[in-house]
Amino acid sequence: MPQREKIALVIAGGSLGMIFSERQEGHAPGLSAEEITRWLPEEIRQDLIIVDWSHQPSTHFSIRMTTDLVEVLKKLVVDGVQGIVVTCGTDVLDEMAYLTDLLWAYPQPVIFTGAMRPSDLVGSDAMINLHQSLLAVRSESVWGTGVLACFQDQLFAASEVIEEIPHRRDPFAAPGRGPVGEIRYDHVVLLRRPQRPTSFGNAVTPAREVELVTATLGGGERLLSALAQCPSLEGLVLAGFGLGNVPPSWLPHIKTILKNDVAVVVTSRCPQGTVDTLYGFEGSARRLLEFGVLSGGERRPTQARLRLAVGLGAGLKGDELRNYLLET
Repeated sequence: MPQREKIALVIAGGSLGMIFSERQEGHAPGLSAEEITRWLPEEIRQDLIIVDWSHQPSTHFSIRMTTDLVEVLKKLVVDGVQGIVVTCGTDVLDEMAYLTDLLWAYPQPVIFTGAMRPSDLVGSDAMINLHQSLLAVRSESVWGTGVLACFQDQLFAASEVIEEIPHRRDPFAAPGRGPVGEIRYDHVVLLRRPQRPTSFGNAVTPAREVELVTATLGGGERLLSALAQCPSLEGLVLAGFGLGNVPPSWLPHIKTILKNDVAVVVTSRCPQGTVDTLYGFEGSARRLLEFGVLSGGERRPTQARLRLAVGLGAGLKGDELRNYLLET
């Protein structure tokens, strides 16, 4: 398979760049970009553009910081880069990759990767994941696939990937879908092309004050009560039970939030759930939709939050926002 030149590696933190720190009594950022790139074969390293952007854990990131990262990636493409690998922490990698995909209007691929075991631990996956990501991003087969995640010989679409098991070296999966590609030794094999989300083409600054509340047995009412009094709230996602049902005690607070002209979206907290109007009882998804809550469809709650933030940032309202939230 033909390969492209002018590839960039953006260091954005995570376990891949951590080593044990006696002072902090645990693993913490400690490797420079130069030390990380020494792991790579000379033929990959020699033409690589290195951007030493951040060494923070992904749990320190926010929508704003990830949007700043996307702007760095966009500038690299404008400067002629043909593919980008981003190293970051695995805790929030699926959300960072998904938000990047929502904002990515270019055919040049972006591949997120990281490590479950830092490089100074026996059996570390840091070097192989980095190496395979760079092999993949240089392959013409991934051109136009948008944003991917590369772990343990597999490529996952940003719109499908989720971290399932945080203590194993194969933590990521795409439930019901599987990987979109594989790295077989030194060969990149694309199994299918992922469906890309709508891109607005111009710079979009996602809304930052978008919250997520998950339904639990008798819980959540105090959180919603506080949010109903929050003047800066721009959007809210509800991770409901089952088909998108919520406790009836939530309803007065949801109605107050809607009256404050805040967009509210309901999703299912189930890993492969969807919103459906089967039930008609108080607090059911049917009743929520009747008084103005938007459906998140099959979208996972964390994805619905990011999509809502982007939609609001793009100025979408009414049917335009509703359609954007539900598009496949």
